[in-house]
Amino acid sequence: MYVDPHWVVSRSAESLALGSNFTFQTDLGPLDLLGWVEPLGGYDELVTQVEKFDIGAITLLVIGLDSLISVKRHLGRAKDRAALVQLEAIRSERRGQDSEHAD
Repeated sequence: MYVDPHWVVSRSAESLALGSNFTFQTDLGPLDLLGWVEPLGGYDELVTQVEKFDIGAITLLVIGLDSLISVKRHLGRAKDRAALVQLEAIRSERRGQDSEHAD
Protein backbone atom coordinates (compact mmCIF):
# COMPACT_ATOMS: atom_id res chain seq x y z
CA MET A 1 0.00 0.00 0.00
CA TYR A 2 1.45 3.37 -1.00
CA VAL A 3 0.66 6.19 1.39
CA ASP A 4 0.43 9.55 -0.36
CA PRO A 5 2.53 12.09 1.57
CA HIS A 6 -0.43 14.51 1.57
CA TRP A 7 -2.80 12.06 3.25
CA VAL A 8 -3.28 12.14 6.97
CA VAL A 9 -2.72 8.62 8.21
CA SER A 10 -3.76 7.42 11.62
CA ARG A 11 -0.84 5.71 13.28
CA SER A 12 -2.98 3.77 15.71
CA ALA A 13 -2.46 0.06 16.26
CA GLU A 14 -5.95 -0.54 14.89
CA SER A 15 -5.33 1.26 11.58
CA LEU A 16 -1.95 -0.39 11.07
CA ALA A 17 -3.46 -3.81 11.81
CA LEU A 18 -5.75 -3.37 8.79
CA GLY A 19 -2.80 -3.45 6.39
CA SER A 20 0.30 -5.51 5.91
CA ASN A 21 2.70 -3.48 3.77
CA PHE A 22 3.13 0.28 3.88
CA THR A 23 5.35 2.84 2.16
CA PHE A 24 5.74 6.14 3.98
CA GLN A 25 7.42 9.16 2.45
CA THR A 26 10.01 10.64 4.79
CA ASP A 27 12.41 13.56 4.54
CA LEU A 28 15.11 10.99 3.73
CA GLY A 29 13.08 9.16 1.08
CA PRO A 30 10.55 6.32 1.05
CA LEU A 31 10.36 3.92 3.99
CA ASP A 32 8.86 0.48 3.32
CA LEU A 33 7.31 -1.37 6.25
CA LEU A 34 6.58 -4.88 5.09
CA GLY A 35 4.49 -7.34 7.05
CA TRP A 36 4.59 -9.93 4.26
CA VAL A 37 7.29 -10.44 1.65
CA GLU A 38 6.82 -12.78 -1.31
CA PRO A 39 8.16 -15.47 -1.55
CA LEU A 40 9.70 -15.49 1.94
CA GLY A 41 6.67 -14.93 4.18
CA GLY A 42 6.07 -12.90 7.29
CA TYR A 43 8.06 -11.65 10.24
CA ASP A 44 8.71 -15.05 11.80
CA GLU A 45 10.28 -16.32 8.57
CA LEU A 46 12.27 -13.14 7.92
CA VAL A 47 13.60 -12.37 11.39
CA THR A 48 16.18 -15.14 11.08
CA GLN A 49 17.50 -13.60 7.84
CA VAL A 50 17.99 -9.96 8.82
CA GLU A 51 20.98 -7.68 8.97
CA LYS A 52 21.22 -5.40 11.99
CA PHE A 53 22.28 -1.78 11.84
CA ASP A 54 22.78 0.43 14.88
CA ILE A 55 21.51 3.92 14.15
CA GLY A 56 21.85 6.21 17.11
CA ALA A 57 20.14 4.58 20.06
CA ILE A 58 18.14 2.06 18.00
CA THR A 59 18.94 -1.19 16.26
CA LEU A 60 17.27 -1.44 12.86
CA LEU A 61 16.47 -4.88 11.42
CA VAL A 62 16.69 -4.94 7.62
CA ILE A 63 16.04 -7.79 5.20
CA GLY A 64 19.31 -9.60 4.50
CA LEU A 65 21.01 -9.15 1.14
CA ASP A 66 20.58 -12.78 0.04
CA SER A 67 16.90 -12.65 0.98
CA LEU A 68 16.41 -9.38 -0.89
CA ILE A 69 18.01 -10.91 -3.98
CA SER A 70 15.59 -13.87 -3.71
CA VAL A 71 12.64 -11.47 -3.47
CA LYS A 72 13.77 -9.45 -6.49
CA ARG A 73 14.27 -12.63 -8.56
CA HIS A 74 10.82 -13.88 -7.55
CA LEU A 75 9.04 -10.62 -8.40
CA GLY A 76 10.81 -10.27 -11.74
CA ARG A 77 9.52 -6.79 -12.58
CA ALA A 78 11.74 -4.57 -14.75
CA LYS A 79 12.75 -2.47 -11.73
CA ASP A 80 13.58 -5.64 -9.77
CA ARG A 81 15.72 -7.04 -12.59
CA ALA A 82 17.59 -3.73 -12.77
CA ALA A 83 18.14 -3.76 -9.00
CA LEU A 84 19.46 -7.33 -9.17
CA VAL A 85 22.55 -6.19 -11.07
CA GLN A 86 23.42 -3.77 -8.26
CA LEU A 87 22.49 -6.15 -5.43
CA GLU A 88 24.55 -8.99 -6.88
CA ALA A 89 27.52 -6.61 -7.27
CA ILE A 90 27.19 -5.64 -3.61
CA ARG A 91 27.08 -9.31 -2.62
CA SER A 92 30.16 -10.04 -4.71
CA GLU A 93 31.98 -7.10 -3.12
CA ARG A 94 31.04 -8.25 0.38
CA ARG A 95 32.20 -11.79 -0.32
CA GLY A 96 35.50 -10.43 -1.61
CA GLN A 97 35.97 -8.41 1.56
CA ASP A 98 35.10 -11.44 3.69
CA SER A 99 37.75 -13.57 1.99
CA GLU A 100 40.35 -10.80 2.38
CA HIS A 101 39.69 -10.66 6.13
CA ALA A 102 39.92 -14.45 6.43
CA ASP A 103 43.54 -14.46 5.22
